[in-house]
Amino acid sequence: MAMHIVVGECMVEMSGRAEHLYYQTYAGDTYNTAVYLKRCNPNLDVAYWTAAGTDPLSQGFLDSLVQEQLDPSLVLRQKDKTLGLYLINTDCKGERSFAYWRSDSAARQLLGVLHEQTARNIVDQASSLFFSGISLAILSDDNRKQFLQKVTELKERGCRIIFDPNYRPKLWQSVEHARDYTDKAYQLATIAFPGCDDHKTLYGQADLDAVKHHVQALGVEEIVIKNGEHGVQIFSGSQHYIEPAYVVKQVVDTTAAGDAFNGGYLAARLAGQNEQRSARFGAKLAAFVIGHRGAIVEKATMADFLTLNRIV
Repeated sequence: MAMHIVVGECMVEMSGRAEHLYYQTYAGDTYNTAVYLKRCNPNLDVAYWTAAGTDPLSQGFLDSLVQEQLDPSLVLRQKDKTLGLYLINTDCKGERSFAYWRSDSAARQLLGVLHEQTARNIVDQASSLFFSGISLAILSDDNRKQFLQKVTELKERGCRIIFDPNYRPKLWQSVEHARDYTDKAYQLATIAFPGCDDHKTLYGQADLDAVKHHVQALGVEEIVIKNGEHGVQIFSGSQHYIEPAYVVKQVVDTTAAGDAFNGGYLAARLAGQNEQRSARFGAKLAAFVIGHRGAIVEKATMADFLTLNRIV
């Protein structure tokens, strides 16, 4: 069966549940996408490519991969490193604020897994590969170049490359540096998930048309533009689809809304759905996720959602 690979960093998440009390779990932009992709389309083989330590927190992360039925074969274990950590608080409207401790996280060394023949074979035979701007930002310049070279090789072999810019200014040495690598990633992407907010911050682009023209000029075939409460617009070949955002009665926590949309959209697309139906499913999932606390909704709770909302 074809392997679908998601690349990036999973961190220890500490989310506030009551005054001075925090709940510990695991999350991160691409990890969230991998979890929702697999949960929504269990028929897919999905591997998460990252690095972790050998300490108890890292082992807990490996256990979470197994629990989510994600293939752990592409996790590099390092004795002298551990996971990054972030603390999240939400206000009464569900908007979040973060504090991060990730400057020396194990995930920055994720390319080291390619030294292992078995892992390299899995990567080389991938059917699709998803990564984000954060996946790039945590790497050194040399490793970014090596990673994009590997992505180039995969694309030439027919692998579907999927990219979400997910711009985080603090992870880049300059905005110019971030633009350069984001454009390089777009040039390799088959499917891209640009966000209007990211493009406004990164490129100074004020509207959706500017985002579309920028990404189209870089050769992306399927452009899924996320525009918050204004919904999603998709440009694929000569087709243009608009999918409005779903109204949420109560926003509890906006963490992972975009990640959930990505996972839901890709789950539906890889199940054979067209762009518009995939966007509709992704939007429903994102609306469901922001009605719950934390990045990853509990499995039992999500099972009820999936019973009512099927991708096929």
